[in-house]
Amino acid sequence: MSSAGYLSVLHAIDGLYESVVTEPQGWNDQAFADWAEEALLDAAELPREALREIRRSLNAARKLVAFWTNDSTTVADHNDWRSRVDIALGPRAWRPTLDLARVGLENAPSPELFEEVKQRFAVVNSERWMDGIQFEEWRAES
Repeated sequence: MSSAGYLSVLHAIDGLYESVVTEPQGWNDQAFADWAEEALLDAAELPREALREIRRSLNAARKLVAFWTNDSTTVADHNDWRSRVDIALGPRAWRPTLDLARVGLENAPSPELFEEVKQRFAVVNSERWMDGIQFEEWRAES
């Protein structure tokens, strides 16, 4: 799969997370199945590791729905969907997307995937990865 394909799947997962935390009542088993079918049209091209991370993301999305539809949830509403993901699951929700970006960077290196890994690594680990290093430098050292 191309770099663009990995980026497309990563952005689809971000869109899924945004939707499930802002409109959790609209999600059920059929909605998840529909999302997976649409988002993974080229899934046959994905390596096993990537498919595993997508499944992990779907599981996290289901947990997000459960958290945000729970009537006993007393967490203040936040306008930023990413904060809502963090409140519910924290780094556990973002780890599959980091690992998917890493698989993409390994299989189809690009400056865009390099930046995705850098950004997602910081969210998951609360520290920087390759800080001050550009894609070309990283690629030359790999």
